[in-house]
Amino acid sequence: MLHHPIERYSTVLGPNLPSLQLARTPRMARRLANLVVLALVGLPFLLLGVTWTQSVHGMGRAIAFNPVQRPQFIVSPIEGRVKKWFVVEGDRVKAGQRIVEMVDNDPNLELRLLDEERAILDRLRAAEARVLDIEARIRNLEDSRRLAIDVQTSILRQEQARVQAAEQELLEAKAALEAAEPNYRRQKELFENKLGGLASQRDVELAKQALDTAIAKHRAAEARVKLAKAGEAATRDNLSKIDADTKAMINLELAHRRSAEADVANIRREKAQIEVRIARQRAQYVDAPTDGVVFRLLANAEQGGILVRPGERLAILVPDINPALTPSDHPGIVVELQIDGNDLPLVRKGDPVRLQFEGWPAVQFVGWPSVAVGTFGGRVYLVDPTANDKGQFRILVEPDPNDEPWPDQDYLRQGVRAQGWVLLSEVTVGWELWRQLNGFPPVRELHPKNKSRILGPVAK
Repeated sequence: MLHHPIERYSTVLGPNLPSLQLARTPRMARRLANLVVLALVGLPFLLLGVTWTQSVHGMGRAIAFNPVQRPQFIVSPIEGRVKKWFVVEGDRVKAGQRIVEMVDNDPNLELRLLDEERAILDRLRAAEARVLDIEARIRNLEDSRRLAIDVQTSILRQEQARVQAAEQELLEAKAALEAAEPNYRRQKELFENKLGGLASQRDVELAKQALDTAIAKHRAAEARVKLAKAGEAATRDNLSKIDADTKAMINLELAHRRSAEADVANIRREKAQIEVRIARQRAQYVDAPTDGVVFRLLANAEQGGILVRPGERLAILVPDINPALTPSDHPGIVVELQIDGNDLPLVRKGDPVRLQFEGWPAVQFVGWPSVAVGTFGGRVYLVDPTANDKGQFRILVEPDPNDEPWPDQDYLRQGVRAQGWVLLSEVTVGWELWRQLNGFPPVRELHPKNKSRILGPVAK
């Protein structure tokens, strides 16, 4: 059994040494020291079984959810120079409040633009009058076409009636010929009969004369039918020619009208462009598009101002976050965090997030969010479908309605930097140390895949 050095010396030298007795360590102190040593040795082993919350870390800033309420540029509507500023940096402005006055480089530019506009208006009136004239010619041609077709159609009906009359005469002549020819043969046979006396020479001559007359009338009827049909064909061809000629003339005028209408459209486009130029030229004043705060003035107005071009930035305006302009189901302000691509599969919409805002005192315990002080709760609202040029993915975090409200807008302004931790599964400290030492990623359960679909969106 080991003894304290002072006890050993007192035993050897004898009990009559009171100074050595006074230098001895109290028994209670020795026991307390032993307990502290045992606690320090056993504490790491006890912590191995304590619960630890895994998380995904991201850095970002606060922004307005509605893009219209994010910082926007005030641009120059004309080419000129800045004459006068009506605001300074940090001023709060209302929608429609005057911000800056511009002046054009050429003071006579507006007069020349007005002269150009008058010339374009004259061209437009002339082009529209041309369209009206062409439409009047088209109407006259259509009326003439209808009249000519009606007249020629009437002539065609007359020719068709002549053909029918000639064909009727041909039928009558054919019938007379068919009757005269057998009568002549019969009279001739009776005259030439051996018995004699059955028909006279005069009867034969009369029958021959009747046959010749019938043949002549038949030939004349055939000629009249051919002539009538030729007249009908000529009339029909003339009708087709009139139809084609008038239709071609109308189509030509229609093409002219389309060309004239195209000229009118081009002139109207030039008129709109010159009106825009005149309106921009007259826009010598630039007003605030919405309520907000003037963040920065980019153009200098000292010593006559600098020259600017149309669309060049003059100032930066930070709009107020107006809840009336934000739908009820959308947050007013969110935190934009950038997370590593390796952690993307671990983050899902609706996951809880702990946020620490810059300038807001906080004590954060990553593994034990319940004991953190000065942090604010949030939920993952959106995960971007693609990464940026650095391989990071953006997530938007909205306020958690079941947690402490975020700081007021006067403190939590747009652009305030923040860092957040997306809370994942709960594990033991020992398991987390083993994972960190081996470089393994955090573990999260996976949703079962739909085996009937090879590719497609993830089921919600």
